[in-house]
Parts: sequence; structure tokens; C-alpha cells
Amino acid sequence: MLLHSPAVETPSTRLLSSWGLRLGRFFSSIYLWWAIGLLWAGMQAWSSRYSMNPDGMSYLDIASETLKSGPHNLVNGHWSPLYPALISLVFLMFHPSPALEFPAVHLLNFFLFAAVLGCFTFFVKFWLGSDDEKPEYTVPFCFGIFLWFTMEFTTVSEVSPDLCMTGMLLLAAGMCCRISLLGASWTSWAVLGGILGLGYYAKSPLFVLGLILLAILFIWPPSINFSRSRILFAGLVFLIVTAPWAALISERVGHPSISETARLNYEWQVNRMPLYTGWTGGADNSHGTPEHPPRILIANPETLEFAGPAKGTYPLWYDPSYWYAGAKIRLNLAEQLTAFKTTLAAYYQLAIMTPGLLAGVLMLAISIRKPSISYLPDRNSKWLMVWALCGLATYAVVHVEPRYVGAFSVLFWLVVYRAFWSRVKEGARVAILVAVLCTLYIPSWIILAAATAQAVRERINTPDYKVVGDALSAAGVNRGDRLAVVGSCLDAYYARYAGTTIVAQIVDSDGFWRLPEKQLDAATKSLAQLGVKAIVSKNRPANSTHGGWQDVVTPSGARYSILDLKTGF
Repeated sequence: MLLHSPAVETPSTRLLSSWGLRLGRFFSSIYLWWAIGLLWAGMQAWSSRYSMNPDGMSYLDIASETLKSGPHNLVNGHWSPLYPALISLVFLMFHPSPALEFPAVHLLNFFLFAAVLGCFTFFVKFWLGSDDEKPEYTVPFCFGIFLWFTMEFTTVSEVSPDLCMTGMLLLAAGMCCRISLLGASWTSWAVLGGILGLGYYAKSPLFVLGLILLAILFIWPPSINFSRSRILFAGLVFLIVTAPWAALISERVGHPSISETARLNYEWQVNRMPLYTGWTGGADNSHGTPEHPPRILIANPETLEFAGPAKGTYPLWYDPSYWYAGAKIRLNLAEQLTAFKTTLAAYYQLAIMTPGLLAGVLMLAISIRKPSISYLPDRNSKWLMVWALCGLATYAVVHVEPRYVGAFSVLFWLVVYRAFWSRVKEGARVAILVAVLCTLYIPSWIILAAATAQAVRERINTPDYKVVGDALSAAGVNRGDRLAVVGSCLDAYYARYAGTTIVAQIVDSDGFWRLPEKQLDAATKSLAQLGVKAIVSKNRPANSTHGGWQDVVTPSGARYSILDLKTGF
């Protein structure tokens, strides 16, 4: 019988083994992934420093009103208080000029991302705490998945509280993993309840999602460290923390409520009520009777007036719960099925954004070489998967956007991959996980590099909103003056920069431009009597013959037109 002699270790194999060990330790370093994450977030924040979105402008307005007349302005039926409170602190500390308000908020988002990265580090530490696999194979993949979903779905460039929500979700998940692994005192359970309660202040859906998590742990305790009495105690702390804000919201809207956000979104997305422009009622009253409708200033073309209560740059979006008061949810099977089709289509679009993740799971399944070893899911993977699926299903009922589901997508994919990677041989596992990260990161970094290069090329350009705002100032419009807008007001960021308030909206822009000269003159006089100093239109039709409009071409190529009502035509 032939005997196989053991492999002889040569200097070259020792060198390769040493370099492989060093490379593994390098990529498994938490500091490396923090550096990658902060670099990515910094580039994204800098390249989008002048960007804004409609929700973000409302949060800025709430922060300004808070500094101007007190913290009671944080109580809003639709917008949660934590994010505008943080913005108000930034404004209080740095006193940014109007031109630097948007960059200041993106700087805040950068630091919020750093805090979320800390929350994820806490989660990974205890979620992988009982994993026997080598950390050089798991830590890089976990951080890679987190960074990709956070920077692509939630994003630092979006002015919204979704980063705050992501941080709270991950912190709560990490606290549950810590309790499962190490046990906990009553104080730790109080901390868990407090984290979930604070999440409600970050974004109202976390009230329901927090209760769902506690219910999952109560029904299906993942370990002996989860006693049902202590879970109930965490629930009590959660209710104590959330009760003051729920009471303030209920007083604000005039009926018991934790927030009007869910109701409003159901009416907008499922019942198809008009969005952004307020609600003036309908002929059949199928949605109820409006209590505070915007006034119809001119019937033809439809022109809405909302001069009071005129808080914020665009009052109709400053507190939608006021302008949609009286609307009733209409439970209609056909409408709900249509909404389900829309949300499932949205999830499909999100899924095809990550073909590498789907392919990676398939390759791991094919590569399993331990069929005789039964796999029992990790105790912290079972409840995490259920919570992630519940979170995804909750949004599927009404409306889905990437920023809503980024955190649950991270938890979902990490649990799925952990279910497979321990059953695959080391070499195949490493190759597949590296390939998955490459499919995610290479396109994203190419796009980010292009966006950053574009931002560098345009660094000398003045932002559009500043160009239009300066044109308004040159036309004699001062801070505190009133504006009217033709068409959509959602991108009227120039009004925030100029310190003006939009109090009228010509909804029927096509009808407005078709008006004869005499009727147009009558319409502008009606707006002038309301105290409107100027009308602003974006991309006025080239065939419009009405005189008196001053055109302003912005660096992006958009054309704005301003009509000074003090001089008329």
C-alpha cells in the first residue's frame, strides 16, 4: 500500500499563508469599514450639499419656527419631532446664512450616518457573538451589506429622518441580541423599551414596529434570557416614553392619535386623494367633508389660496394633517388590491437592483457540501427574520420607497446569508461573498465617482435656488413677503432661500397660460389684493405672449419666470 507523505511547508507557502492571514485581518478590521463608510458618506454629502426635497423643506421650516417661537412648533400631526429638533440645534449653534442652510443639513446627515454606523457596529458585535465562523469572512460581508443598502436606499443626500429610523431599528436589534447572548438586568430591558420609544420620536411607524418586535419576542422568546414578564416591562417603558408625545399629537389633531401619517398615506396612496395641493372636497363627499380646505381664489384656472394659517415656506406641506382634516379612510377592496400591485412592483424593482445578492444565495445553495449536518437557524436569526418580514409587509399595505425599507433589507439579507454560509466550504464561501460585494460596490462607486466629479466641475456654479432667490430680491421681493406659484410648489426651494411664503398656487398651469390678456390681468389683481408680491413660474411656455415676465436661466438649464405684481404688465 502506498503511503502519502504530508505536504512539505516551503518558504513560499509560508509567505502566502502569512500574507493571506494579514489580508484577512485587514479586511475584517472594523476601522477599515468605518473609514470606507465615512468616506462614502462624506462624498455623498458633499456632492449633494445643495440638494433638497419637499419633505426636507418642511423639516427645515419646522426647525426655523421652533427657533423663532418655541419648541411647541415641533408638535405636528404629520412630521415627527426628532429630526427637526436636531436641525434646529445645528441652526442654533452655527447660525448658517440662507445660502448655507442646505449644506448645514447635509453636514448633519453625515454625522447622523456616523451614529447609525455605530449602531450597526453594536448590532453586529452581539449578533455574531455566538458565531463560530472566522470573523474575517463574516464581518466584511456584514458591513458591506449594511453600507450598500444604507448609502443606496436611505442615503445621506435625502433630507429626511430615515437615517434616524435606521439607527433606532439597528440599536434595538443589537440590544435584543445582547440580551439573548449575555442575559440582562431590569435596566437593560428598560433601555430596550426606551430605544423603541425614542424611535417613535424619530419616525411614527416605529410605534407599530416597536410593538411588533415586543410581540414577536413575547410569543417566541429566542432564549431563556427572554422572560415574558421582562418583555412586558420593556413594553411598559415603551408606552411611558411614547405617551407624552401621543397626548400632544392627540390634542393637536382633536382626536386620539399617535400620528396622522398612516391615515394620510393611506388616503393618498390607496384612496387616491389629491396629494401635496390640499383637499377642497369632492362632489360626492366620498372622502368626507374637509374641515380646513384651501380657499378657491379663482375657479378658472383653478387657483388655491392658503394665506392662513401661513406657517412655513409652503403651508400646504408644512402640516398636511391640518389641511386634510375631516378626510376619512375609505376601505375599498379594489383600491387595496391596486395598492398591493403597486407596492409589489416596487419591491420587484428593488429586488432587481440587487441581482448579485440573489445570485449569491443561489450559488451558496448549490455549493452546500454538508448535507448530513442538519442546520438549525441561529436563535437571533429567527426573530430577526420575522421582524424584518413584518416590517416589509407593513409598508406593502400602503406605500414602498427604498428609504423606508433600507434597514429591514439589511436585516433580511444578513439572516438569509447566515443561514447558508456556515454550510459551505471555506474556499467557496469566501469566493461567493467577495463576488457578491463586488457586484454591489463596483457599479455604485463608479456612479458615486461620476457624481463627485460632476460636483467638482460645477463647484463654481451657483445653486438654482440661489439664482432664483437673488432674482426675486432684485425684483423687490423681501424676506417675509408673499409669493404665488404657477404649477407645482414642491421644488420651490428658492422661496425658502428668499425667506418668502407661498400663499397661492395656480394649480391649472395650462389653463393659466391660455388666459386672454384681460382675464390674466384680473387674475393677477386678485393675487395682488391677497398681498402677493410676485408670481413665479418654471419653464413658462415658449409661445406665451404675456408681457412683464422676467426670465431667469439657472446653471442647470431650467428657466424660471418672475412677474412683479407691483409693476404689473
